[in-house]
Amino acid sequence: MRLHQNERFTAHSPVGIETIKQLVETFPINEYPVEVIDQVKASYSTYAGVRPTQLVVGNGSDELIGYLCARYAGPESPVIASQPDFVMYQFYADRARADFSKVPLLDGMALDVDGLLAAPGNIIFLSHPHNPSGILRKEADVRRLLDSGKYVVIDEAYIDFALEQSMVGLLDEYPNAIILRTLSKAFGLASLRLGFLIASEQVVAEVESIKSPYNVSGLSAAVGIAIMAEPELDLVLEETFASRDTIARLVKPLGRTYPSAANFVYVEYEEAERFTERCANAGLRIRLFDGAFRVSCGSTEAMEILEKCVEEELQCVVGQVNE
Repeated sequence: MRLHQNERFTAHSPVGIETIKQLVETFPINEYPVEVIDQVKASYSTYAGVRPTQLVVGNGSDELIGYLCARYAGPESPVIASQPDFVMYQFYADRARADFSKVPLLDGMALDVDGLLAAPGNIIFLSHPHNPSGILRKEADVRRLLDSGKYVVIDEAYIDFALEQSMVGLLDEYPNAIILRTLSKAFGLASLRLGFLIASEQVVAEVESIKSPYNVSGLSAAVGIAIMAEPELDLVLEETFASRDTIARLVKPLGRTYPSAANFVYVEYEEAERFTERCANAGLRIRLFDGAFRVSCGSTEAMEILEKCVEEELQCVVGQVNE
């Protein structure tokens, strides 16, 4: 069972699946995607509360990270990010031949705002909710970063699980603010690769100037429009939150956890490698970090397996203590 990639575990509605089938049968796959990209912009702009002209559509938000590094970083201008954070920031910094300024997080996974401001570079990436801990960033901290004049990319890949905490409102105040979004998580379209950059029209124009044409599948965009129209997101969130609560309760005896606003729980545990292997042997794939592990939300069956793995791990710990 896949609890290592933070994928949506709930199924799409029968109506949504039927709509996708009809699209596959009727979509003009012989045509380059033009109008449908405008349509998905219109659809997502309504959901996000922004103007369609503030959007760039990407082949997943990862591709958009690449464009931002290519446009605002390079050999003479490093990319700045906290450590740990989403690994693709460094991946695309390397592709842009830019140095990568790593700024360690403070205790409790808090941003080191002073460290980020002091680091060389003109663009700062941060995830909100934070990847991998799931905690929310403080708007006051992000405002301090924006006040520096540097571009600040607020990666909201998981914000659909805490939409009221989105920082999209900062776009009206700061022309250097950039938001990244995706349909891979709460909307359950990871395989279709559909992401969005939200920013000022000026930033949009600068990114569009280096973006390859027809970078997004028209069929993916059409499916995205259909799935965004599904009336099931509230149910998805409800089931996700219930699973997240269960995970947090089960893993709490193992180590330090954080108040996650995403669809996963991160645990600092000195025997994380052993526990990850234990879960793998039970058919449960979770994500291993240095001295920590992360469990994505999942089905009731997955939670039952997780519970057994935790019980076995605790018994192992007791056995070690008694030796």
